[in-house]
Amino acid sequence: MIDSHVHLNHRDFKKDFDAVLSRAREAGVTGMVNIGFDLESSRETAAYVERYPFMYGAVGVHPHDAVTYNDEVEGALSDLLDKPGIIAVGEIGLDFYRDLSPRDTQRAVFKRQLALARAKQKPVIIHCRDAFEDVLKTLAAESESYRGIFHAFSGDSAMARDVMSLGFHIGVGGVVTFKNAKLPGVVASIPMTSIVLETDCPYLTPMPFRGKRNEPAYVVHIAEAVAAATRTTRDKVADITTENFKQATGLKKLRTKGARQ
Repeated sequence: MIDSHVHLNHRDFKKDFDAVLSRAREAGVTGMVNIGFDLESSRETAAYVERYPFMYGAVGVHPHDAVTYNDEVEGALSDLLDKPGIIAVGEIGLDFYRDLSPRDTQRAVFKRQLALARAKQKPVIIHCRDAFEDVLKTLAAESESYRGIFHAFSGDSAMARDVMSLGFHIGVGGVVTFKNAKLPGVVASIPMTSIVLETDCPYLTPMPFRGKRNEPAYVVHIAEAVAAATRTTRDKVADITTENFKQATGLKKLRTKGARQ
């Protein structure tokens, strides 16, 4: 089972990092992708990937931090993208909910990072909050068929189909476990071959742990909710979404399970 979106360099994991990894492995998590959000976290991600062969990495600048993006940052990200196990540019996109960077700056940085991904022939991890039409307009204007993941999807079935039409997989996280959430219905309405699992830890903790810190081991509960929505088994969800992850990222073979210390 793959957790396609984690932030293990978050301060919440400093005290029990190794225990978090152990619990994930015991829960059946065979791989995870640590996601950068600025240059520092992207460098930390690359260090994790070098140390733990079951980890992958995405490097990029989050829309919250778009004001930090410049030629020097882009050059450093370009170098990181050449490292083994760094499989995607992300998370990138637009966030008009918090507006921590000016919207025009977000748009410009989003486009620059899409261009970087094309130059490096890497998939992208998309962050989109209260900006769906703008994100789709930006992607469609590029006239490209994309590979990657639309992270933390929370839209309706029509929006999911729009995302899939551009070539993306749908990242399904803890929201699918929430009471009265609409996401299970969306999951049931789209092909399971379009879904990847993610925790977004330490955020978006699934039930029954909502209100506590999220961690990769909890991806099991997301898989169970997807299984319930699609009337299948957790094992089948794990198998299919792992293959989907490989397709979304272009990986032909997953990394080994051991860890270099």
